[in-house]
Amino acid sequence: MLIAADIILFLSLVWPFLAGAIIAAFGPESRTGDEETQNRFSQLAANFSLVAVVLAALNVPLSLYLAVTGQGVELGWMIEAPLATIGCLLLHISLVSQCFAPPLPEEERALVARDAVPFWTTGLLALAMMLSEPVARAAMLLSAPVLSVILLNTGAGRALAGWNTLRRAATGALLVCSGFLHPDPIIEGMLAGCGFCLLASLFPCTLSLSATRTDRAGDVSEILRANAATLAVVALLVTFPLPPVTALGLRGLFFASGLATLALAAVRLRLRSAPATSLLTQASMGLAAVSAGLAHPLVADLAVFGPLVATPWLSLSGKPNSRVTLLADQAFLLPGFAALLLAVMLVAGTSLPLALLLIAAVWPALRPGVRLFPSRVALPKVSGAKPVNREGRS
Repeated sequence: MLIAADIILFLSLVWPFLAGAIIAAFGPESRTGDEETQNRFSQLAANFSLVAVVLAALNVPLSLYLAVTGQGVELGWMIEAPLATIGCLLLHISLVSQCFAPPLPEEERALVARDAVPFWTTGLLALAMMLSEPVARAAMLLSAPVLSVILLNTGAGRALAGWNTLRRAATGALLVCSGFLHPDPIIEGMLAGCGFCLLASLFPCTLSLSATRTDRAGDVSEILRANAATLAVVALLVTFPLPPVTALGLRGLFFASGLATLALAAVRLRLRSAPATSLLTQASMGLAAVSAGLAHPLVADLAVFGPLVATPWLSLSGKPNSRVTLLADQAFLLPGFAALLLAVMLVAGTSLPLALLLIAAVWPALRPGVRLFPSRVALPKVSGAKPVNREGRS
């Protein structure tokens, strides 16, 4: 069983890079070419993403079995924990959602085929979930957005957005590395926490997804997947045997930053100061950070699951497809609501004032969030029915 687990782990980590290389070598460099060629390679990317999610799914029961039996998979520089394999599965599910979502029209050429880049970045983020050294994890979390910026942000007007993303990621990774290499455990936890907050785009450096260019959904998906992977990595790190002071500083800082991000997104949603989808995504990231501060990785994964899966499809909300919109809305809202209930229960078991603070932070967003998405779904018109005027008379 140990040999089979090693083989499945190796295949699940190597396949995204291999699939991306095949697509980059044989796929079109842009979506402005022949339509038949575009559809063929888009379907190839979708099929490759299914292979990746199957390998990641096979890795989960094997890691659970090895954890129960006490064997484990430790290769010196890598630890295959069940929670890490679940996080990798979540990343690959988001890749499947992005590959199967109808692509938006492209106008500018990238350095490689655009379908190849999400495979490479997902592979780097999956490595960040598995590596045993926190510094190596931070390096992988930095490599994914850097690769995305270099290969995708090549057109006019995207240089500033790409530079801002690169600067934020590099600063966060530098703070994480400085923290874990610092001899003082208090400074270690604070520096590492600040670095991870930067990498995850938490308060006070909250990254507005609506500020990015919306003509290509892949940009938003890449940023969102990198932020979600950072939150999952932190949720895993706080479960590892760290020095007590370091763990307390890291968890406390992440809980406070996540709570502030959640409260800010809730207030902005109440005031309608930005697109609601972007604000609900920020609220989900804040809730995941709160869960990471509570050392509950599964709740953090549940909080980011909805935005990861539904974001590529919510970009089609302006198109008249009520069924797809309804399914995307439900996938976006329901996991986050379940994660919120679990987080409140977990906080209440520890501290009632903190639970009341969490409820107060999310309260402004409850009513707008519930009313938001169903109102956009167009009801089917019944044949032969008479229109109803404003006074309600037919």
